[in-house]
Amino acid sequence: MTSLSFSSFASNLRRICLWIHRYTGLVMAGFLIMAGITGSLLAFHEELDDMFNYKLAQIERQDGPQLPIAILHDKVIAAYPEYNFSSMPTSLEADKSAVFSVDRARGQSAKNQPKAPFQEVYVNPYNGDIVGTRDKDAWAWRNTMWKVFWLHRDLLLGDIGKLLLGLIALIWTINCFIGFYLTFPRAINGKKALQKTVPKTTPKKRASFIKRWLPAWKIRRKTNTFKLNYDLHHAFGLWLWLMLFVIAWSSVGFNLKSVYQPVMQAVVGFEGREGKREEKGKSKTTDKSSEQAMSAVAPMSTETGSNTFVNKANSIAYLTEQAHIAAQKNGVTVQQTLGIRRLTEEGQWQMRFKTDKDVGTHGGASSITVSAATGKVEKVNFGYQSAFGNKIDQWCSTLHMGHIGQGNAHLLYQIFLAMIGLAVAVLSATGVYLWVKARQSRLKQKLTIKNKFSNHYGKPAIKKQL
Repeated sequence: MTSLSFSSFASNLRRICLWIHRYTGLVMAGFLIMAGITGSLLAFHEELDDMFNYKLAQIERQDGPQLPIAILHDKVIAAYPEYNFSSMPTSLEADKSAVFSVDRARGQSAKNQPKAPFQEVYVNPYNGDIVGTRDKDAWAWRNTMWKVFWLHRDLLLGDIGKLLLGLIALIWTINCFIGFYLTFPRAINGKKALQKTVPKTTPKKRASFIKRWLPAWKIRRKTNTFKLNYDLHHAFGLWLWLMLFVIAWSSVGFNLKSVYQPVMQAVVGFEGREGKREEKGKSKTTDKSSEQAMSAVAPMSTETGSNTFVNKANSIAYLTEQAHIAAQKNGVTVQQTLGIRRLTEEGQWQMRFKTDKDVGTHGGASSITVSAATGKVEKVNFGYQSAFGNKIDQWCSTLHMGHIGQGNAHLLYQIFLAMIGLAVAVLSATGVYLWVKARQSRLKQKLTIKNKFSNHYGKPAIKKQL
């Protein structure tokens, strides 16, 4: 391919990409502005949810000790015996209610169980009194952030909205690459290149690609409104490109798994989110150090009339101890225990926790499962030992959801994530603005040509206003 034909091909490719980017961007604009603004709010979901739901979530700090979590769990079961509450928190806060969630019925069992009129029960940790319940599906002030979440996730339309936003996310992902390509400096037009060969004088050497690309990364300060929006659109897209791609592609993973999973499997070896891999070798079984540690925890007690080694009263302490032992053997440390639940049918207790090598506190976290009857460690899953493709998936979802870091590090990432959401809205808004102004300019140019033609041939000038 000659240089002239290549430049012509590059010019045509650019026009096609520009057309796709422009009109798909217009189609997505409203959705992305909504997703960007709601995403900024959801970066502080827990904090804002506690604010809207303060009557249930907040309690007065007291000087006395808090009741054990097992006792609080028993009070919830006693108050609502018709529903299952197998999970418990692993820690309590001084000025917040303890929250217990109703088990989500799945599969065939969901058809046989009545749906609870609420999903959460709030308990005063100091005296065990039921503060109240919350139905997150109800339209109420306290559910504001959950409505924001579902608007962000599925437009409050259920599966139809989820599919629609999944398709939007897929188009957005493709558009990320097209937009990135359009920031490249334009290739020399074929005709201009031919004209430059005519003069006998030696043409001036063209600047390097990097120097010609550098202006796309900058925002001009002293300029007009159109150029400012143009710079914002280009610069924001470039500086934040990687994060925008992660947000877009992870959105496909959340809403359009039929596309996400095969692509991830083919590209990075993703193994799927169902059925996380068990830790290999010795982590599957209990070793001597684990057996020795069993006697160091709470003694046997009685639960539902039979002797059990790990009951509700000692479950948190016991599984925490076993998690630390397993982590130490693998050269990692437990940073945070996340939750514990009773697997009734299997006769097991399972605890989720985060190590210093895990990606986040949700998809990339670790877990340990023990027998309630014997205390034997039956399974340990370390998040950081997942397959490469699964780690990529964990990173994408964790970065999207903001489940990363602790303390100030987590706060800084929340702020960054909120800014990313606003940037998505700005990119979409500036894109629409640029299209409107370009369209007005084209219409004005056509109108000017028509007026000149009419005046030249003695026809009345067109005075139609834009």
